[in-house]
Amino acid sequence: MHAPFRQKAREIIQHKNCEITNHPHSLKNKIFGKRKKVTVVTAAFNAEKFISRTIDSVINQTLGFDQIQFIIVDDHSSDNTRRIVSEYAAKHKNICLVSLHENTGSPGTPRNIGIELADSAYITFLDADDWLAPGGLEELCNILDDTNDDYAVGKTIKVQSASQSIIGEFASIKERRSISPFDVPHFFYHMGPTARMVRLSLIKENDIGFPEMVFAEDKLFFFDVLFNAKAVSTTAKPIYYANRTDENTGSLTRETNVLDKRRSDLKVIEYIKSKNLPADHEKVALNRIYEYDIVRTFDSMLFVNSKEKHEFLAILDAAIETAENLRYDFRDSFHTPLYKEAVNLYMEQRTEDFIKLFTWLKKDKNKKYAVINNLPYYELPFLHDEKKHIEIPMLARALDSYIIDNIYYQDVEVYGRDISQINSILIRDRNRINNEILVDFEWKDKNLGYFKVELNSLDKLTDSLFTIFIRYNEYQIINIKRILSNQISYKDRTIKFYTTIANNLGLSIKAKE
Repeated sequence: MHAPFRQKAREIIQHKNCEITNHPHSLKNKIFGKRKKVTVVTAAFNAEKFISRTIDSVINQTLGFDQIQFIIVDDHSSDNTRRIVSEYAAKHKNICLVSLHENTGSPGTPRNIGIELADSAYITFLDADDWLAPGGLEELCNILDDTNDDYAVGKTIKVQSASQSIIGEFASIKERRSISPFDVPHFFYHMGPTARMVRLSLIKENDIGFPEMVFAEDKLFFFDVLFNAKAVSTTAKPIYYANRTDENTGSLTRETNVLDKRRSDLKVIEYIKSKNLPADHEKVALNRIYEYDIVRTFDSMLFVNSKEKHEFLAILDAAIETAENLRYDFRDSFHTPLYKEAVNLYMEQRTEDFIKLFTWLKKDKNKKYAVINNLPYYELPFLHDEKKHIEIPMLARALDSYIIDNIYYQDVEVYGRDISQINSILIRDRNRINNEILVDFEWKDKNLGYFKVELNSLDKLTDSLFTIFIRYNEYQIINIKRILSNQISYKDRTIKFYTTIANNLGLSIKAKE
């Protein structure tokens, strides 16, 4: 796998294996056109159900549509996608429609065509079934204008039929300006095209493009972007809405075969190795693939219930083989101790214990914990050697709770290496974003703390079910285990702190019946 990846896109344009409406490089545009601030590139295939909303979200940007070059590449759709986009292009000369004569089989080449045609300061990518927040482009453009950075990323909101959640929250938990991408924890763990904007000159000068891969093409592209970016910025503002509703049955995310995705990740590993990066940078990039993509796949009911476990294990074998000639032990960078111990078991040829570990992790609802030297561990019932205890990042257990003068008090004992990095208590709606509050966490003793919730502060929350987390290291969260039910009537609502089925601390707020 070798760059340049954009060669096929160049050939399609050069040999006119497509039709281009409102060509950005036409003589008319060169003479009368004004250079736009940002190019939005959308690869579309059979997107008739959602493409209008996608286009409207770009037209209605607060940045001003006159500042936007919108390139939509139709990958030889068999539905009405091309007709719908053509109608928009007839009304808006800054909407460029590229109609391919043959389907390419991957979003990579259509996106590369968009890069080839782009002529603006910045570029961003928008999938044909998703949409942008009204101020999304203006927010990212302003950041790049102010900082002169190469890359900016904001909040991606996953929209499901009954709920919303934040994708890759670590990348958008707070405002950051002009820092190295390697200095943002877990920054390489979310590498999709959503909610990010790149300086176009960085892509063109380094000949960066999407490979012709069905899966993982976006990871490889943004790895190259971040390897070349001198500085990046992040914002907590919402930028992008990813459509994962039930009606979006054609989403590639739904159709993806997890084994095919992991095989694609093996190609990404070899590509990263070929870059000959400094060892500390390579570790960060590869750990995302080894731990977050490949090993985490086993932490799923898909693997636990699979009758073809050997196919999953074959991918792990191949991944371990790619690590044999690294300058370091790939396991040393793992953030999750359990994943590291799982790989240790496997590499010691204890395959049965490896499978038991993930089966226990996914199916045992009453796990036993142990605290040894003030550090928390899982106690594995099926192991009887030194691996019986596996460290976990943090353990929090609810103790006494009471309500005085409309203030709820909760004592919590906490163990873990990062307890000094606890930031707050997060009370978050299980299904909706922005229906949440933060309260302070206070220490009483070394491992004993508490938090209090003034019931009038709950007036800010809409009736729902909430989960109560401890937030630490800025963005990481853990549940608080076990609590007896504690209920109070307050104003016209019933407020109840209780234990969930999974033995976590929960909160219910609902109107009195």
